[in-house]
Amino acid sequence: MQATNGLAYAFRLRTRVIGYATAIALALTALALALAPTARAASAPHTTYLGLGDSVTFGYSQELFNENFPEENPEAFPGGYVTDYWEALKANKVGASKWKQINDGCPGETTDSFIGNGPVGKGLEAGFPGTHGEAPCAYKYVNGFSLHDEYEPGQSQLEHALEQIKRRSEQGHPVLVISLGIGANDILHRIKQCEKEVAEGLFEGFGTPAEQLKVCEEASAGPLFTHVLNNVAGILYTIRNGSSFGGVNYTGKIVFDGYYDPFGSVFQPGVEVQPGSNLLDLLLNAKARRVVGQFGACYADPQRSPANHALAFNPLTNGEAAAEPERLQKWTNMANTTFAVNGNKAKNGPDIHPTPEGYAVLAKNIEAECP
Repeated sequence: MQATNGLAYAFRLRTRVIGYATAIALALTALALALAPTARAASAPHTTYLGLGDSVTFGYSQELFNENFPEENPEAFPGGYVTDYWEALKANKVGASKWKQINDGCPGETTDSFIGNGPVGKGLEAGFPGTHGEAPCAYKYVNGFSLHDEYEPGQSQLEHALEQIKRRSEQGHPVLVISLGIGANDILHRIKQCEKEVAEGLFEGFGTPAEQLKVCEEASAGPLFTHVLNNVAGILYTIRNGSSFGGVNYTGKIVFDGYYDPFGSVFQPGVEVQPGSNLLDLLLNAKARRVVGQFGACYADPQRSPANHALAFNPLTNGEAAAEPERLQKWTNMANTTFAVNGNKAKNGPDIHPTPEGYAVLAKNIEAECP
């Protein structure tokens, strides 16, 4: 992870400055709100929780998608762990009834599309080595489906987040908590590419097709992890230093929701659907935790759930292999064998996305690891 270490070295000083400035920034924010024009008091003051990320942030499942196709009203998707965590914020924080949720999640989002190819993405690529952007949110802009919180035309999710943080601050409804879950689709895309390469015979001589897939995934892991973590670092840098990208600097709480392994031991203890997948996820979570920590973000690891092993999606990594099949069957849709009943007869699984119970567990893990 040489590139990641370079990022840590390059931005360690900036991160410390952000930390030292937090108290001053909060004091200035309080003063600005106190002196704000009375016209702003027309709407009741509240604080904002901003959920950022991919389909797990959105609350997606293949079954819900199939049952609602082709309308895909976002109201049919409950918002996943973002809604569950929002309920916890309301229940546990001072001024509980004054928390507002904004769910910016985009199904299918990668770290590249999260950054986008607009002004922010191009500026980040130019100034933050190793980051890369691409066309934003295909779910919205290519497929034409609606989001919980619509972006302005052409905006990436990162650009929209910067706009939300700035606008809410100016309105006296500041964003105090951000959750971010991104990078899983980068990995899924690489897995599909490995499956294609195995089918094309590029890994002949490495045993069975399953063994060939394992070889491809392990060989791809280093460059893939570097790419994902460079982009994650760039995203967090942009949020923390929003004033450099047309927004405002964000000094509040950030929670990064890490990676569980849906391809673990779904049916038989110790026998993974994709052999070696738990180990690769274990490495990715360890590296990602170090990267996000450079930007003052708290890391919630759903794979192992260090703060409460009862919430671990993959207890195999905690030496509790016998519990993994039951949890993956209850908390993900990997064992979903049903078909849509609205006439299109589409398969609802196997699907990597959480069940409603699984989404609730993700939120509880965040509460446990990032109180």
